[in-house]
Amino acid sequence: MKPDGAPPKEFDYETWLGPAPKRAYNPNRSHFNFRYYWDYSGGMFMDFWCHITDVAYWALDLKAPKSVVATGRRELADDDAETPNFMDLVYEYPGMNLVWGLSPMAPAGFENRGIGCVFQGSAGSLFVDYGSHQLYVKGKAVDDFARPAPTIADSPGHIREFLDSVKSRKLTTCDVEYGHRLTKGGLLGNIAYRTGRRIVWDDAREQIVGDKAANKMVTRQYRKPWKLA
Repeated sequence: MKPDGAPPKEFDYETWLGPAPKRAYNPNRSHFNFRYYWDYSGGMFMDFWCHITDVAYWALDLKAPKSVVATGRRELADDDAETPNFMDLVYEYPGMNLVWGLSPMAPAGFENRGIGCVFQGSAGSLFVDYGSHQLYVKGKAVDDFARPAPTIADSPGHIREFLDSVKSRKLTTCDVEYGHRLTKGGLLGNIAYRTGRRIVWDDAREQIVGDKAANKMVTRQYRKPWKLA
């Protein structure tokens, strides 16, 4: 752990803090590690939530969860960070559950795979990661099945797609509305973890039901003079 001190002269620390609480500068709270503090981010879980859960939201056209319960802890880390690096969450969506695990170790049966998503059905399961997929039926890998025709065009890359959108005024593949819908689930998971309680969500009102303390965490308190216009 590093001591507090003066920020580098080329670093506009006040602007970097923005609406977050005023704290003494510490190199362990900025740059890459900022994501491990509740003041600025949602931890390793939020880092990966959107990347991994994205495929489930696209494939199943998921909207908002009805409820979520979460547990976790921070260990194997010699620092003063706050967010957990081990988490287990169970989300209830209409007609299905989504189970999410954050751990340095791969789950049993997927030790040689990258980070990914498993669709578990009554007749089989489908594993997908960034570069591959594998279908299992009755526990056995199956390769000779007809793949559906692709329905989503390959992205030309994040920057190129953004610039094309600026010029054409057409929405990007993952636009702001979709990003809001996807990110919301992860943020609710963190609230469930931090409160230690099952969160019930009213998406029409965008409020947590029957829990005033948890509902206060849906929005941030902005440090003056910062405000949301």
